[in-house]
Amino acid sequence: MQKVTCSVEALEEMADTLWYVRLKPEVPVDFLPGQYLLVVMAEDDKRPFSIANTMNDEGLLELHIGATPDNTYAMQVLKRMQDQGRIDVQLPAGKAHLRAESTHPVILMAGGTGFSYTRSILQQMIADGLRQPVFLYWGVRFAEHLYADQEMKAWVAAHPQLTYIPVVQNGDEQWQGRTGLVHDAIMEDFPSLHDYDVYVAGRFEMAGVAREAFKEKGVVTEQLFGDAFEFI
Repeated sequence: MQKVTCSVEALEEMADTLWYVRLKPEVPVDFLPGQYLLVVMAEDDKRPFSIANTMNDEGLLELHIGATPDNTYAMQVLKRMQDQGRIDVQLPAGKAHLRAESTHPVILMAGGTGFSYTRSILQQMIADGLRQPVFLYWGVRFAEHLYADQEMKAWVAAHPQLTYIPVVQNGDEQWQGRTGLVHDAIMEDFPSLHDYDVYVAGRFEMAGVAREAFKEKGVVTEQLFGDAFEFI
C-alpha cells in the first residue's frame, strides 16, 4: 500500500454526527471503486474508512465519517484533521471492490455511513454507462441520516436502470417510506439472489446477519462482496 500525506480540503457536518471530509493527497494515488484507506494515527494504529468517490482528475479523496462524542475512534481522527489540517493515510485497501467486468444485476446494501462504499461503486457504474440494473438499499436509524438522499433521487431520475430504496429503522409519522432493517427489505423484495452481485457495507454484526440471510435466498458466495466478511 502507498503511504501519503493529505491536506484537509473540507471537513463539514452533513447531518447530526455525520461528517463529510475531502482530502488532497500530496502525490497521485490509485484505488478501485469500493476500496478503503487507512488513516495512520500511529504505526500500530491505522483506522479504516471507505472512500466515497471514484478516481478523479483532481485526485481528491472523499470520506463520510460517523462520529458521536462517545465514539473516540472516529472523533480522534476528525480532531487531528481539524487541528493539523493534514493527515497521513495508506491506500488502497480492501478486496470488495467493484467487479466491473460482471454483467450480473447488482444489489448494493449499505448501513449508515457504509453508504460511502456503495456510492463509490455506483458512481463508477454510472460513469461506465450503467449497463445492468442496480438496486441500492440504504438503511439508517433515523430519516435525517439519509444525508445523500437528494443526490440519490437525482441519479435515479437520470438513470432508469437504477432503483433506490431508503430504509429507516425508526421511522416517525412523517416518514412514508420503508421501515425496519435494511437486509429484511432485500429479503422481502427478491425471491432469489442467485443471479445477482451483492455488495454489503456497514457494521460487522449487520453484515454477518445479512450474509446468513442472503444464503437462504441462494446468493452465490463468489458474488457476495463485503470487506467485513474478511473479519467475521
